[in-house]
Amino acid sequence: MRKKFFAVLVFIVIAFCPLYARAQQTGSTHKAEDDAEKALREKAYNLLESLAGEVGTMQSPENRARIASNIAGSLWTHNEARARELFAMVQQDINAGLQVPESEDAEDVHTLMVFLRLRMDTINRIVKHDPEFAYEFFKATALSPDVKLSEQARAGEQALESQLARQVAASSPNLALQLARKVLARGFSDELSRIFTRLNRKHKEQATALYKDIVQKIGEANLGKDWTARNFALNFATAFVPPEIDEENYSELNNVFIKVAVANGCNRKIAEDDERVETCSQLVPLMSIIAKSNASRGAQFARWKAEDEYSYGQPPMYSELEDAVTDGSVEDVLALTAKYPQMEDEIRWRAFFKARDEGDIELARKIATDVRDPENRQQMLADLGDTKTSPLSSDESLVEVEKHLREIKGTEHQSMFLASVANEIGPKDPKSALKFLNRASQMVDTMRPGKDQLAAQMGLAMIYCYLKSDRGLSIMQSLVPKLNELVEASAKLDGIEHRYLRNGEWNMTGEGILGEILTALAQNAGYFARCDFDRAVSLSSQFERTEIRIMAQLKLAQGVLAGPSKPLPFRYHGP
Repeated sequence: MRKKFFAVLVFIVIAFCPLYARAQQTGSTHKAEDDAEKALREKAYNLLESLAGEVGTMQSPENRARIASNIAGSLWTHNEARARELFAMVQQDINAGLQVPESEDAEDVHTLMVFLRLRMDTINRIVKHDPEFAYEFFKATALSPDVKLSEQARAGEQALESQLARQVAASSPNLALQLARKVLARGFSDELSRIFTRLNRKHKEQATALYKDIVQKIGEANLGKDWTARNFALNFATAFVPPEIDEENYSELNNVFIKVAVANGCNRKIAEDDERVETCSQLVPLMSIIAKSNASRGAQFARWKAEDEYSYGQPPMYSELEDAVTDGSVEDVLALTAKYPQMEDEIRWRAFFKARDEGDIELARKIATDVRDPENRQQMLADLGDTKTSPLSSDESLVEVEKHLREIKGTEHQSMFLASVANEIGPKDPKSALKFLNRASQMVDTMRPGKDQLAAQMGLAMIYCYLKSDRGLSIMQSLVPKLNELVEASAKLDGIEHRYLRNGEWNMTGEGILGEILTALAQNAGYFARCDFDRAVSLSSQFERTEIRIMAQLKLAQGVLAGPSKPLPFRYHGP
């Protein structure tokens, strides 16, 4: 028995030791990866702290505000006190920039609009961390009510306040209610429905208070004559029904509709030439709502029949879909398929576009492959540049790539196609991806020098870095001197073709072809940062203009803090 016992014990040890060893190895690997990520993020934060100390040396209030706002937004969770100091500096620069010029000079007006945008971006950064502070910033940088603004600028100011109310609804319901009431005081807006939706998810007390205020405002409006008020009332009443709102308050809204219909004689026989006929015709959708919630009261208006339930307003499901697309996640959009199965195709298309536009190509591809309708599935995959869903690393697929390459005319398009394939298959087959990239790089080298070649070289550098190949940074090493030359030449031509400088510094607004190129580099800095952070920072220090160097290093740090890189949102769609 003892021999058998030891034999079994030995068998167990032999069988399970490799599993235990692999588990230990996997655990060690994960720990090493976590430690490396933590160290990389610490480097990014240290760089931001260093850059924060340089902001005050910049001459342009626009650059100081833009860069300090970016640094503060990224530093908040690491060093909140320093972030608040930076936002205070931003507030001063924005207030200085928002001095409305007495003249109507186009350049002065453009500067004003730039600072209004900086103000909006800063508020959006603050609201993620401290909604009350965001509102204080909003008030502290508000333009005087006596200032004469264009209708577009005034509408933008009001839209910002509405957006702020919506953003703070989840965490600061009382502030959201306060802001929503200001929105309501200006009139009826679809934003009110979105704010109510946000409040109603977690804060019923404030949501109910807002609902009552809206019902009161609807009751004060002339629904028979005021198309805007009537359309809002219809959409609001159809979007929020019990149990989303309690029966008592919903009945109060219906009573408003009843009162309006009765006041216009819609419950009595009216002569055909009576002007009230037209009014009652306009009120038909509201009377349909009455009939649904209160059949006995609705019978009074039986002669008025709606040909189309939503002929006078937007169906509530469309408003909810729009809200999910604007403020929710892709998952929030897809969740609506269970609630509105009749809209499944449209919902999946909106989710697909949202995922694609946010750069999450893999999620977009998953949405496409899950679509049941074959025609829609094919269209989505074609939009992504996919001809099939199987991995391109198979021998058969690689043959297809070569076949398709021979069908493409022109070096530029062939190189774009190869880069697109490499970008797609990189995570699955990095070896083949690098071969495709090397071939594309050889083609790009033969292109005529100019903006197209420069853009292609930058694109290749990003994909190389995404695949963790140091060749990407080597390419950028050769491009930085060229970019410095172009910046210097453009500075000399400032005001001739584009306004590149403001207060003697590069204005970072992306104007002109060179501005677009530098903006593209900034937006994709994460690929360089996560390939080799130290080398990327060292390389960025070679930018001769201080403001461009600071912005480049800021974007490198933000690229690290944004998390692991995803495939570039780049697909070849043909000439």
